[in-house]
Amino acid sequence: MMTEDEKNAKVIAMVRKCMEQDRMKLLNRQPFIGAVLMHLELEPTTDSVFCPTAKTDGLTVYMNCKFYAGLDFEERIFVLAHETWHCVMLHFVRIQSREPKRFNIATDLEIHFILSKEKMKEPFVLPHDPAWDGLSAEEIYEKLRQPNHGDPARGKSSKGISGIDGGGFDRHVYHSGADNEEAVEKLRRIVIRSAQLAERRQGALPAHIVGVIEKLRKPELNWREVLKQFVTSCYGGSRHWLPPARRYVGMGLYLPSRREDNLENIVVAMDISGSMQWNLPMIFGELTSLLKSFGRYNLDVLQCDTEITNVQHFDENHPFADNDIHFIRKTGGNCFMPVFDYIRTQKMHPALLIYLTDGYLSTDDANPPPQYGPPYPVLWVLTKDGKRPVKWGKCIRLKQEFVDSD
Repeated sequence: MMTEDEKNAKVIAMVRKCMEQDRMKLLNRQPFIGAVLMHLELEPTTDSVFCPTAKTDGLTVYMNCKFYAGLDFEERIFVLAHETWHCVMLHFVRIQSREPKRFNIATDLEIHFILSKEKMKEPFVLPHDPAWDGLSAEEIYEKLRQPNHGDPARGKSSKGISGIDGGGFDRHVYHSGADNEEAVEKLRRIVIRSAQLAERRQGALPAHIVGVIEKLRKPELNWREVLKQFVTSCYGGSRHWLPPARRYVGMGLYLPSRREDNLENIVVAMDISGSMQWNLPMIFGELTSLLKSFGRYNLDVLQCDTEITNVQHFDENHPFADNDIHFIRKTGGNCFMPVFDYIRTQKMHPALLIYLTDGYLSTDDANPPPQYGPPYPVLWVLTKDGKRPVKWGKCIRLKQEFVDSD
């Protein structure tokens, strides 16, 4: 009589063989995602606690044997493709500080829209808004935080079961930190090589796949990364963030490795005109999270509409706390010079100025910014539709506007 371990080993061997055969069939049907899957490890398991259905850590696809055996062929190759897309999209590192269950739902929906274009049989469909098609997981995550988005945990799938713990049918092993660099670079090479093989095999790739490949080949720096790089450069390179991550940040990925040092004489100016009210809390939250990561800091925060409305100073003796910032608006208009005039008249000598604004001046502003900039570096952080106010200084633009969704 076989022991329990021997029975489990036999089941695992049978499911592994089935997964390998299904992987080959997926390769024939969808050369790109099948080629990516050929480079990933397949790990069936009978441990329902470790893996109740399916999950991935970015390089390995784990599959619960009982779950997989209960699917028909079309559903099985969908699940394999689904897990592979999690790897391609680098979801395992894009989570950053987000709530895991909600981000799991968002990533499942991002993949849902991709695979719906492939006409695959999807056994588990979470409730969603069709208008989210084309949004990133990060954008869907924000939509899920808004009132009246619906509760995916209550939705019924075509199998008649709800999402496990409100998080979709699969699970992901999320990572963070510099140990991801090797895994991400390996995946980047796998995805690009798989795309090249698929192009030779089937010709031009579908547009939704091409878009993903281009992000890996020519990623755009996101505004958070540019902000970090700007702050670093203004301090003579004494602070090192490793790796530079240019090839990763287009996917929303940032991998820091840092040593503690001091952040001296930084000024943050905040445009508190009416059009900025919904954007400021989230933007300022991102900024202060960066600043507080330094060992010590010396920070002045200036709020301004058509005049300076509030000035606050923070340092190691008066540390910053999230509830210390209260936005004080007077006129609702917007002028830039009061900030520069204040810095000059108070004889401040900032190592850098970061100005959060939408870039628009009040129409009656009689004192616009000068043609040439001040003797200290300036970074303009603009909203999505913001207007660059001057030709000098560095400028970054948010990829999406933030709104208060709580």
